Amino acid sequence: MIMSATNSTLFTLDEVATVIWESADGATPLEEIVANKICTQYDITPEVALKDAEGLVEQLAEHGLMLLSDKPIAQSAAATGGTK
Repeated sequence: MIMSATNSTLFTLDEVATVIWESADGATPLEEIVANKICTQYDITPEVALKDAEGLVEQLAEHGLMLLSDKPIAQSAAATGGTK
C-alpha cells in the first residue's frame, strides 16, 4: 500500500505494480524496468507489459504519487524522494 501525502488516500498495489513502484528511481526508464524486471519475472510480452505499466504510472501521477518525465530526474530530487 502507498498513501497520498495530499489527502491520505490509500492505494493498494498488486505484485507487478509494486515492482514498478520499487524500481522507479528517477533515472531508469520505464521501458527498462518493464524489460528487466516485469518481463523476466512474469509471462507477458514487452508490448502488453509496457502498455499496462504506462497506464499504472499515469494513474499514480494523476494522484500526485509519481512524477513522470521523459528525461532522468536530477539525483538530488531522486535522493529526496522526488520521483515518487
